[in-house]
Amino acid sequence: MTIIQAKIADVDDLQARRNSAAENLLRQDLSAIESIEATIEIIDVGIGKEPEYLTVGKTPLERVHKLLSKLDSIRVSKDKGSMLSKAMDGRFHKYVEPVESIFKNLPKPLKWQSFLVHDLILLTDIPSNVQKASVKHDLNKAKI
Repeated sequence: MTIIQAKIADVDDLQARRNSAAENLLRQDLSAIESIEATIEIIDVGIGKEPEYLTVGKTPLERVHKLLSKLDSIRVSKDKGSMLSKAMDGRFHKYVEPVESIFKNLPKPLKWQSFLVHDLILLTDIPSNVQKASVKHDLNKAKI
């Protein structure tokens, strides 16, 4: 008889999604695509309580991509010394701290800017048949 450890927790649907995605990130056999998808799920759950965020896309991938792209665009404008509208500056401050906190607390922490530039493009710019093949053959990011 095999004994496995189990943890029983009383959580809502959002927390259950986050827990599932976080557990997936800790798997040893996780492909690059699966890791990116799990990270997207964690971000989407973390920011998904904001009604404004939920209106920017139909899928977690669309929402996360638009959010991180907008934050990066605002960040670049600020770095160049450009004047931002109050709405843009407010949006930046509303979302950047929660996003940074989510990335800092991932099972494998990373910077959101790096995720946007190096990881997210594998789901937004690579055809789905290539993504599926990369999962099947357990390809790392460099081989996709």
